[in-house]
Amino acid sequence: MFAILEMIYEYQLLLAKEARLSIALDDDEKARLVGLSRILVGDSGADPRRAMPRLPAPLSVQFTVPGGFGSGVACNISGGGLSVTTTYPAPIGVRTIVRIADSVTGIEYVFPGRIAWRVRDGSTFRVGVAFDGVPARAPFMTPPRGVWRDEVRFGTQARSAPSTC
Repeated sequence: MFAILEMIYEYQLLLAKEARLSIALDDDEKARLVGLSRILVGDSGADPRRAMPRLPAPLSVQFTVPGGFGSGVACNISGGGLSVTTTYPAPIGVRTIVRIADSVTGIEYVFPGRIAWRVRDGSTFRVGVAFDGVPARAPFMTPPRGVWRDEVRFGTQARSAPSTC
């Protein structure tokens, strides 16, 4: 699955480089963009709403919403966006940033986008995120103890024993 994410990342990066950043692509990048678009566009099937085929992709994702963060499961993904099932959706048109992390390879992908649609499905929502902006990819590491894994201490208090709950 993460090979697909790598292709989508590169495709979105090349599109954004040319369209958003006004940086001319060299010949190798142009050829790569054409190749990736052929792979990712393919045959979108009988659904005329889809510019690109959707690939089933049950992935945990985190995303920004007005006033905070949300999480959900990406049900499918394409070169142009993804569908997320969540209990805390953002309104249509809101800009968001989606984070997909692979703890096995230690790589996280960050895709800016906007909420293109949302549908209530019982107690949850399905939202469509259209990629829109310059994506990022970076390795991440979780240190054994760090800012978020260590207890918060104020002043000169002695360190207490860690909680066992």
